[in-house]
Amino acid sequence: MGKTEAKAGSKAAGKAETAKAALPTLVELIRRHLTEQSEPRSAAEVSTALDQAHPERGIKTTVVRTTLENLVARTQAHRSKQGSSVYYTAPTQQDTAPKAEAAQAEESK
Repeated sequence: MGKTEAKAGSKAAGKAETAKAALPTLVELIRRHLTEQSEPRSAAEVSTALDQAHPERGIKTTVVRTTLENLVARTQAHRSKQGSSVYYTAPTQQDTAPKAEAAQAEESK
């Protein structure tokens, strides 16, 4: 492979990385989706909605469920159970304010 071919290959790779970086993360997509909803959603419902909105991403329910549980652990989402079903909602502004203040205080140390 010549020098010009190598440069063209690295430029193409750079553009692909830039385009990929411009896409919102799954966490951002899930947070946005939960915020837009007026009632709790199951992981399957969130997964289906995101897969329809972003078919190029191939979003799997198991990955969405894991991501939702991680958001719950970081108090960026709420979990509620109704029988054996688990539903998720976005936190209210009151729920996130103390955590955001604590995170800012931690960063400034």
